[in-house]
Amino acid sequence: MLSRVSTRSFSTSIPKAIKISTKPSDSLVSTLKVVVNNAGSKSSVVGLPHLLSASTFLNTETKSGLRLKREAELLGGEYTSTVTRDAIVLEAKFLKEALPYFVNALGSTLTEAQYKTYQIAEVALPFAKYTYESASSSPSFKASEELHAISFRKGLGNPLYFDGSKSYSSEDVASFAKSVFTSENVEIIAEGVVEEDLTKFVAESPLASLPSGSTKSTPAKLYTGAQTRIRAAGPTVGAIGIPVASSDAATYALVAAYLKASIPSTISAKVESKLLTYADASLLSFTVESSNASEVASALSSAVSSLKNASSLSKYSKLAALDTAGSIDLSSAASSIKAPAFNLVVVGDVDAVPYAEEL
Repeated sequence: MLSRVSTRSFSTSIPKAIKISTKPSDSLVSTLKVVVNNAGSKSSVVGLPHLLSASTFLNTETKSGLRLKREAELLGGEYTSTVTRDAIVLEAKFLKEALPYFVNALGSTLTEAQYKTYQIAEVALPFAKYTYESASSSPSFKASEELHAISFRKGLGNPLYFDGSKSYSSEDVASFAKSVFTSENVEIIAEGVVEEDLTKFVAESPLASLPSGSTKSTPAKLYTGAQTRIRAAGPTVGAIGIPVASSDAATYALVAAYLKASIPSTISAKVESKLLTYADASLLSFTVESSNASEVASALSSAVSSLKNASSLSKYSKLAALDTAGSIDLSSAASSIKAPAFNLVVVGDVDAVPYAEEL
C-alpha cells in the first residue's frame, strides 16, 4: 500500500512568501500547479531553464524517478513540467482524494531533487532536444522566437527551449535549481480542491521547508524597427510584433482585439492577433500563415494600415477581456494610438513578402 503522507517531518506553517490560490471545479479530477516564477527562459543563460524543467520528476532523496511515476499512475495521476519565459510550471492531475500525496511529491521535487550526471545525459538532454526540434518544425514557432529575439534581445528575447548550442553539467542544473527554488518564487494554483485542506497539506509537506531568497525583476528593454527574414521551404509566416511596457498592456490588449476583428482568418490563411503578457513587459503579436505567400503579404499590409488608423478601440473591450481571460484591467486603456513602430519577421518565401518599410 502506498503511503499518502510523507514520514518525514516538516514545519507546520507555510512560508509567508508562498502564494496559494484555488478554483472550484465539479470534476472528479483535481489539478495542482506549482509555478516557480523567475525561473523561466528569461532568467538565466540560454537553455538552462528548459534543461532544469526537463530534469524534474527524476530522482529525489527518498524516491527514484521510476517510483514517482509508478506511484502517480497507481493513484490515477500524472505529472508534467513546462517552461515559459517567466517560470517553470510543475503540474499534477489526479483524483481528488490523492491530494496529500501529490502535494508531497511536487514539494520533494523542488526541495530534494538529485541531479545525477547520467540522468541529465540520458534523459533530460534528449528530451529537451526533442522538445526543441519538434517545436522548431513549425514556421510559426520560428517566427515567434525570432520576434521575441529582436523585440527584447536579452531576457524575454532568450530562446524558450534548450537548442544544444551550449553545454551544461549536472552541477550547472543543480546550481540553477538552488538559486530559483525559493519560497519567494513559488506560487501554488489548484483547481478542484478545498483551500483549507491544501493549505494544511502544504504546511506539512517539503514545500514548507523551501529556503528564502531574494527576487529580482529588471524592466525589459524594448526594441523596434528591426526585421528578420528566414528563407525556408513550406508555408510562409509573417509576424508583426510591438514590444509593450507593462503600463501600456491594457491599451495594446484592445489593439490586439481590434486587429483580430479587422483581419480574420480565411480558408487558406491562419491569422492570429494576441497580446503576450509577461511579468516585465508584453508583446503584441500579429501572425499570418499560409501556403500562399501573396496572401501573407496582403494580410501584413492590412495590419500595418489598421495600426496607422487605430481609433475607437474601446468598442473592442469585450473581445479583449475574453482574449485575456480577464487578466488585464482594461479600465486604463486608451481609445486610440499613434501609428506604432513595429518589428517584422518572415519565415518561408521571403521574396514574395515586402520589407517593413514597403508595407
